[in-house]
Amino acid sequence: MYTDGWDTYRSDNIVIQNSHIDNGDDCVSFKPNSTNIVVQNLVCNGSHGISVGSLGQYAGEVDYVKNVYVYNISMSNASDGARIKVWPGTASALSGDLQGGGGLGAVQNITYDTMKLSNVDYAIEITQCYGQKNITLCNQFPSKLTISDITIRNFSGTTSKKYQPQIGYLVCSSPAFCSNFTIEDVNVKSPNGTDLYTCGSIEGIEKQVNCTTGGTKGGNSKRWM
Repeated sequence: MYTDGWDTYRSDNIVIQNSHIDNGDDCVSFKPNSTNIVVQNLVCNGSHGISVGSLGQYAGEVDYVKNVYVYNISMSNASDGARIKVWPGTASALSGDLQGGGGLGAVQNITYDTMKLSNVDYAIEITQCYGQKNITLCNQFPSKLTISDITIRNFSGTTSKKYQPQIGYLVCSSPAFCSNFTIEDVNVKSPNGTDLYTCGSIEGIEKQVNCTTGGTKGGNSKRWM
């Protein structure tokens, strides 16, 4: 089923733990204005990962997700492991019934610690161009929602063949709105043994992971909110 497992929305001081989720959308999704959350000891199968967002969908509205700690996740047969998805600074359409962009706010102090991956399309996906397939247009109208203080560590396992040789996607619309990323102890490979990431507009990220140039990615039209 294309439903989320757990969602938070306008929530504070939440603990989600010790769950086994089989679904077809986000295993856990932190929707707008979610703060001070711990997620731990989950088994996720068939999902879109542990996701921040999507955020910034509605022009002029302020969305924020802050102070989230995700620990000890088993993720299999999924589109993503760790995922942050933010709409660009101008209107765009992911599909006919899913459109948006231009919102304000912040993603801040998010930690993903310890995730075991099996047959996951992207180990890590971070985008400020959610819903916009044209990266040039997205860069002309960068997201108004900042992403900062992101830590991703202690990941292991394998991705699927879908995007190999890439195993991750780390692309912001402007380095002015993405800062202080730490990615460490990530031992994830594609089936053919590569560990490349599509990277763009995140200062210093190429010193932490093996980067290729940012751009559009296949399959984006099949991503749901």
